[in-house]
Amino acid sequence: MKHLPNQKVLDKDLYSDLFPRVLYQAALAKGMPFAIWRQPGQRVQHLILDDIGQAYRGPLDLEKGPSGFAVGPFINPDLEQTHFIKARYHYTSIIASSSWHPSPETPSLDAYTLRTWAGLLSEQTSQAASASPKLGLPSADLQSPESQQYQALVQRGRQAIMEGHFQKVVLSRVQNFPYPEGFEAIQHYHKLQQAYPLAFCYLFYLPGVGIWAGASPETLISIEQDRIFRTVSLAGTQPYQDIPLSEVAWKQKEIEEQAMVSRYIINCFKKIRLREFEEAGPKTVVAGNLLHLKTFFKVDMVDTNFPELGTVMLRLLHPTSAVCGMPKDTAQAFIQAEEGYPRDFYSGFLGPVNMNGNSHLFVNLRCMQLCQDTIQIYAGAGITQDSHPDREFVETALKMETMLQVLHKNLPTHLAE
Repeated sequence: MKHLPNQKVLDKDLYSDLFPRVLYQAALAKGMPFAIWRQPGQRVQHLILDDIGQAYRGPLDLEKGPSGFAVGPFINPDLEQTHFIKARYHYTSIIASSSWHPSPETPSLDAYTLRTWAGLLSEQTSQAASASPKLGLPSADLQSPESQQYQALVQRGRQAIMEGHFQKVVLSRVQNFPYPEGFEAIQHYHKLQQAYPLAFCYLFYLPGVGIWAGASPETLISIEQDRIFRTVSLAGTQPYQDIPLSEVAWKQKEIEEQAMVSRYIINCFKKIRLREFEEAGPKTVVAGNLLHLKTFFKVDMVDTNFPELGTVMLRLLHPTSAVCGMPKDTAQAFIQAEEGYPRDFYSGFLGPVNMNGNSHLFVNLRCMQLCQDTIQIYAGAGITQDSHPDREFVETALKMETMLQVLHKNLPTHLAE
C-alpha cells in the first residue's frame, strides 16, 4: 500500500506530481468534492476541489452558472438531479509534466494546509487494495449466468420492439470485479489518459455518492468560448482492427442504429425551430479497442441568436437515443422496469462547465464505479429488431474490456500510443 509523502516532501515541492494524489486522498478524508480530468486530444489536465461542503444538486444552467464540474445521472428529469462541484480550487498541469499550477481565481493553498489535510488520512481512506486477487477480463462465455441473463433481457427488448412499443432500446448490464493488487485511483486515471488520448478521461468523488472513473468517447454537448455549439451522434460498434478506417465495413443494423441517433438530434433541433446547423458524417472513428460510427453537428449561437442553446439542447437530448432508445419515454420506462439495477451515473453526463468560457459535457460511457470491495463496470448495447442476443452480449464484454485492460500493466500497442 502506498503512503502519502511526508512533511519534508510536501514542503520541498508543493505542486509536484504528488499533488493530485494528496488532494484526492484529503478529499476522501474530509468529504470534499473532487474532480480531475483531461479533454479529448488535449495535453492539459485539470483538477478542482471544493473545501466548503457538499456538492450542489439541482437544475443545471450552462449560461449563468459558476465554473465547475457537472455530473448528471441517467434518470434526471429537467436536469434537477445534477450534481455540481464548484471550482473553488482549480489547478492545471501539462501531461508528463511534474508540476501543477493554480488558476488566477484559486485561493492560496499553502504547505501547512496540505499537511493538515494529509494528516487526517488513514489506511481506510487510501483506496488502495493490499491483498486483492488479480483482475480478470470480463467473460464472453455465452453459457455464463451473466450471458444468459443479458440475452434474456435482449430478447424481451426485441419482443417489445416487434410489438410496436418502441423502435430501439439500449440495454445495459453491470459486473463486479476485484481490485488488482496495489490499485490507486489517481494512478488509474493517469493510465486511462495514457491509453485513450482521444477520450474524455476523468476521476471524480462526490461525498456520500461515490467515486467514478472513465474514458468516454462521446460528446453530449460542447459550447466554446466563441459561442459555437457542438454535439455528435455515436452508435454502431465493432472490434478495432488494424486496417485503414476507409476500408471498415458496417452491417445494415449498425448503420440504421447510428442513423436513428442522428435523426433524434435533428428532431431536437426541429422542436426549437432551429434550422441553421451543419452536419458532417457519419465517419468511422476509433475509441480504444472499438470502432463506432460518428456524425458531427455544429451551430453558431451568435448567428442564430440563441444564447441559451446549450441548456435547452441538454434538456432535450439527455438521455440520447444512443444510451436510451426511441421513443425516449417508452424506452426509458422499459429500461427501468427490466434492467434490474439502477444505472446511477452510467449513461448520464459529466464534464467541465463555464471553465474559461467553455463547457464540455460528455456521455458517461466506458466507466467504472470504485466501491468499497469491488470495481463495478458498466456496458450496454443498442437493441433493434435485427439484434442477436449473443452478439449483443459479446459487444458489452468488449466495452467492459475497454476499462479493464487499462488495469493490466501491458497494454495493446494501439492503445498505448
